[in-house]
Amino acid sequence: MKKYFFLINTFLIFATAYSQDTIRVGNLVIVKPVNDSVKVERYTPRKRPNISFTKNRKFNNIDNRTSYFDWDFGFANFIDNSPVLLYTAIPNSLIPPIGEPPAYASSQSMALNHLKSSNVNLWFVQQRVKLIKNFASLQYGVGFEMFNFRFEKNISFREDEYRKMKYDDIQFSKNKLFVKYLTVPVKLNFNLSPGAARPLHASIGMSAGYLLKARNKQISAERGKEKYDGTFNLNNWRIATIGELGFGDFTIYGSYSHTNLFDEQQSVLQMTPIAIGIKLSDL
Repeated sequence: MKKYFFLINTFLIFATAYSQDTIRVGNLVIVKPVNDSVKVERYTPRKRPNISFTKNRKFNNIDNRTSYFDWDFGFANFIDNSPVLLYTAIPNSLIPPIGEPPAYASSQSMALNHLKSSNVNLWFVQQRVKLIKNFASLQYGVGFEMFNFRFEKNISFREDEYRKMKYDDIQFSKNKLFVKYLTVPVKLNFNLSPGAARPLHASIGMSAGYLLKARNKQISAERGKEKYDGTFNLNNWRIATIGELGFGDFTIYGSYSHTNLFDEQQSVLQMTPIAIGIKLSDL
């Protein structure tokens, strides 16, 4: 009886093979080519793909690299080291002539709105050159540094005013001094945890910038929106120490200026700009 059952089962398999191109029975594959001959092949299960994960962090293997159009976004401020010759209640006389005492001096004359004073940098191109394998590299580039100083007081910057500044007689809902530099940064980068998936890294260096543009933008109910361009006795040069500290792809930057925001030959103001923020860079 079993013999007959085996013959019937075999017949059914071959009959199915003629009605289909391919049939799989257990570990056998039966294939019917175009010439209607039946070919029996042993089925070999597919091997599982070999999946591996490669660490591709930008600091794991330091190499020579070029990056374009990187951005920094942060907060700006300045350290006021000026003598107490700043604030006066007399319009158009915020900064008196050198040697003459001011009226109603106050240390709050140049107070900033800290949450609205910003620093935005656009680096057109940056390059990294390997110095020590997986540990140190040299980075340099060129781009724009842009500062927006938002003043709390009603200070105006005008090219036609004495000392280029005055204490205005109206209140501004927005009073901003925009300063733009063409800057070249140079710094040393260090990988503090080589081989880590998210390494700790740091940078230190210097930057040199040249003043390209300055603008005083103001909004008030009386005058509406106004914009005044000029140099406003600002220093043409900005020299600063720059630094970075990061973990993986997250990097915080900071800068501290060694030059006065204003030209010391033309102004008694002594302001040291500083900035801190987050970098968006592929280096």
